[in-house]
Amino acid sequence: MANRTNLAYDLSVYEPRKAPEAPKQQAPEIKVKKNPAPIARKQSAFKFFMTAAVIFAVLCAVLYGKVESNRLFGEISDLEEQLKNLQTENITLAAEYEARTSLKNVEDYAENVLGLKKLDKAQIEYVEIEGDSVIEIVDVENKNIFIRIRNWLNEIGEKLGL
Repeated sequence: MANRTNLAYDLSVYEPRKAPEAPKQQAPEIKVKKNPAPIARKQSAFKFFMTAAVIFAVLCAVLYGKVESNRLFGEISDLEEQLKNLQTENITLAAEYEARTSLKNVEDYAENVLGLKKLDKAQIEYVEIEGDSVIEIVDVENKNIFIRIRNWLNEIGEKLGL
């Protein structure tokens, strides 16, 4: 059988518990330190501006290089165009020169301006040489002192093997 007792149940078990009170602590002390950051900020600002100045200088140098290369390419283009024009003019002048110095023009100039005429068969005179038809080379002694000195130096150079 069941035990029946007349004891009442303890209902306080089912009530919400209160958190145990912690002993009261003193408010923490706030210590104020002077921040050395202003010096660091000045240094970091200086570094920032120096870095920005270096980057700006490099950018300007690159931009200047591009401008100069563009100018040089333009100058090269102008010079190539001038070269083509001069080559064309050279070809034209060469053709004009050839036209002026052709054999027909030279003959025409000789006949009309200088009064020359073509050689006729009647104008040809034949010369007869008496004796042998042999050509002899006569060694003419050079009377000029400078030529003698040059020949003498050439002989010495040949003997020495120069």
